[in-house]
Amino acid sequence: MVPVAELRPELAAFLTVLARGRRLDAEEVEQAVWLRVVERSRAGGLPRDRRAWLRGIVVREVLAAGRYTRVETPVGRVPQRHRTPEEHLLAAERRRAVRRALARLPGRCPQLMTALAESPELTYRQLADELGVPRGSIGPTRSRCLACLRALLQGHRP
Repeated sequence: MVPVAELRPELAAFLTVLARGRRLDAEEVEQAVWLRVVERSRAGGLPRDRRAWLRGIVVREVLAAGRYTRVETPVGRVPQRHRTPEEHLLAAERRRAVRRALARLPGRCPQLMTALAESPELTYRQLADELGVPRGSIGPTRSRCLACLRALLQGHRP
């Protein structure tokens, strides 16, 4: 039986090819694959044919990530119509509510969400360097933070 760690180079190469074809971040998908490996090993052990099992997990994770990823195409600046005083007031109140909710987020969420909002041009690698966190954790952390922020803004506890 081949130890799982010895399959990593082969797995990473396979994953890179699949992820590139779907415009996905291979490192982020790889992190999800290793999470599945840990979950399975804790739940009752790994199967005998680990190579085939891991390749199946890679394919499933790439397909799952592709379902939730969309390619964004910048369209340039959209001209804005003149806003009424009421619209200005409502927009200012929404900004205040978001700032209050950001301050109540747990852990590194306020720092990450602020960095994403203030510097949308930064890549995940640049954000990771700036925040001192692993690059592969930016996406999953961002998702959790957005879910918490959504809950706070809707009046629920995160």
